[in-house]
Amino acid sequence: MSKVVNATVVVDGDIDAALKKLRKKIEKEGLIKEIKKAMYYEKPTQRRRKKLLKARKKLRKLQEKMRRMMEMY
Repeated sequence: MSKVVNATVVVDGDIDAALKKLRKKIEKEGLIKEIKKAMYYEKPTQRRRKKLLKARKKLRKLQEKMRRMMEMY
């Protein structure tokens, strides 16, 4: 899976700022995440397990937030 990204950054003397802008553009495109994912093979069962654990964590966080809100009232 390859992705072409065109990112133009104008350098106005401050190279660090230009690099920061470029990094943000690349990150926004999801390119870094894709590269990290392609660095090693992940079994489909591992992928599903990660997804399930992430969903559980998100649900637990939401439940905790709702519980705190209910305690306030």
